[in-house]
Amino acid sequence: MATAVLQPQAVTTILNYHLEPERGGAEVWCPGTVRDKRRPHEHAEVTVYNIRGHEAEFTLDKQGFAVGPFATSVADVDDDSEFRGQYYQDVIAHLKKVTGATKILPVVHIVRRLPWDQVAAAEKDLPDSAPVTAPTANRSVHVDQSYFGAELVRDSKLDELPAAEAEKLKKVRWAIINLWRPLNPVTRDNMALCDARTVDEKDLTAVYADLPEELRNAKTGYNFAAKSRSEAWEVKANPRAHKWYYAANMKPDEALLIKQFDSKPHGVARRTPHSAFAAKEDYGPTRQSIEVRCLVFWEDQPQE
Repeated sequence: MATAVLQPQAVTTILNYHLEPERGGAEVWCPGTVRDKRRPHEHAEVTVYNIRGHEAEFTLDKQGFAVGPFATSVADVDDDSEFRGQYYQDVIAHLKKVTGATKILPVVHIVRRLPWDQVAAAEKDLPDSAPVTAPTANRSVHVDQSYFGAELVRDSKLDELPAAEAEKLKKVRWAIINLWRPLNPVTRDNMALCDARTVDEKDLTAVYADLPEELRNAKTGYNFAAKSRSEAWEVKANPRAHKWYYAANMKPDEALLIKQFDSKPHGVARRTPHSAFAAKEDYGPTRQSIEVRCLVFWEDQPQE
């Protein structure tokens, strides 16, 4: 008989926050390069609370994230044609159901299979400019796009649509939401999610994201940006204000939705700082995951 794994109600960890350039921090974010893993950070001890048993209390519009069941028939995430076909359709259906949105445009997906420490060790002798050898969990507190960066992503994707349709979508409420799903049970490197209501605008620092030309069309997930540039939020440490949460022991039949941006300026969560984290309670095999990053539109709601 299998022994049940007790789920801690809270864990303590160190999160990597934004470090100001005048104190040695990086001025430019270089996703997809070895340099990105070597960025210095400000470290802060935080408590991360387990939401298990209270999942229904956490929503995209309130805290900026949500966890729930997710069903798909796609078993092989490395089969690009099936993945971009059936799996994307499953993602679209799930997002429409959860958000009430009328149009979903998946932009890119990224598969992470290797542990951060192993990849960092393998890259220790590579120059800063070298491409990463494999995508890993991101152990820094961030939001994938700043408000400006989100517009760059939207406009880049809408360039692929007929002009009339693109212009129509620019006039409605829209968002960027990531659907993150584990490929195996998560027992380490959990995802920490910050309640968007506890993050003041002054805690956010826009960081220019410099994506090397050779990576912009690579199937790495790091090309989720405008064709020429992008911009992300890094987050300044404010441990007394920020409230952190995680969903313990996530399984492949669950999905985590993380809001990166919402064009609605008031009354909803607009962005959700997040980070993978290590804790003394971690055990078991490497966390593996698949993430699909999507543009979400409510064609029945005007853009405010």
